[in-house]
Amino acid sequence: MTRAGPFRVAGVMALTGWPFLGLLCAFSVALITVTMMMWNRWPKGWALVLRLGCLLLLMVAGAVLTADVVNREFGFYASFDDLLGRLPPVTVTPCSGGIDRPPAVSAHGRVEHVRLAGAVSGISRDALVYLPAVYVSPAAARSRFPVIELFHGYPGGPGAWQRHLDLTAVLDREIAARCIPPVIVVVPTDSDPGHDGECVDAVGGRRNETYLAVDVPAQLAARYRVSAAPRSWAAMGYSTGGFCAVNVAFHHPSRYAAAAALSGYFTPVTDASTGDLYRGRRGVRQWNNPQWQAAHRHIGVPLYVVAGRADPEAQRAIEHLKAAARGRVPITTGESPAGGHNFTVWSKACPAAFDWLAGHLPVSVPSLAPPPQDLGG
Repeated sequence: MTRAGPFRVAGVMALTGWPFLGLLCAFSVALITVTMMMWNRWPKGWALVLRLGCLLLLMVAGAVLTADVVNREFGFYASFDDLLGRLPPVTVTPCSGGIDRPPAVSAHGRVEHVRLAGAVSGISRDALVYLPAVYVSPAAARSRFPVIELFHGYPGGPGAWQRHLDLTAVLDREIAARCIPPVIVVVPTDSDPGHDGECVDAVGGRRNETYLAVDVPAQLAARYRVSAAPRSWAAMGYSTGGFCAVNVAFHHPSRYAAAAALSGYFTPVTDASTGDLYRGRRGVRQWNNPQWQAAHRHIGVPLYVVAGRADPEAQRAIEHLKAAARGRVPITTGESPAGGHNFTVWSKACPAAFDWLAGHLPVSVPSLAPPPQDLGG
């Protein structure tokens, strides 16, 4: 998760701005003062009720003040419209549907909950796997599909892509519109509960990258008809998952054709949630620093990066990455939706990111008949 400083939204009182924090502090101080002054002065018949009311208001004020401090630190919501999901829609550029794409299919894909065990890393975790509707079509029985691997933020899990980003519906729409080819999408659990491993192979610790970039593909190849062609995978993530997607793709360019980061960051973090993943090993830390890698290597993995307009930390991360790359890494910047570091922004950015990734994936299904209505079995 990136950390964002105070930010003012033009025309409104920003939830991450000093005026709003000052207003909350002033209200809390006034409430404490009134409670202390009136504690023994309320009318006898109403004293108990009014005292309890004041105590309740104090607890609510404390909770709101704490929430605002946390919001200022992480930049989740920039305004009340952002908080309530009333932001204007992002301008969507129509995709180039119909060019070397199979016919659109009006059917729904399915999501399977699986357990993926890593023979190399020794890690076993839950995952979601999206299968496009045409996967069960007789016409596609011998077809193999490209794969998009999705990474979630910290804290979080694969289910966030379904609950907050409506993954299945988005993929169904994009495939039906022929904006993306039929793809298999896997959302592995990329961290242990209570510990942000940043999807890296920690020095003397968990081999998260090996699990995500070696074991997960092997498990998918054993269970599903995934393409075995080089560069038939793509990676995408939000927040910490954006760091994961870029870092893993940089390390495995023969597998990942492209990567996308939604409000991601591109330098490794060391804090209470990660611990010391590198044990002072400078070379290992640089290896897991996409910004450093972009500044010192020519990397053939194109990137799509986007962040909310009210997410200054993520916006700065994008600018720093572009400055470091200086043409060594192809970087496309998406249109920034209104809003901060939250799922509302990422849900608006997802369709365009999927469309962009699809342009770098092979189309493995030459022709598809409509799939049967029953997708079970």
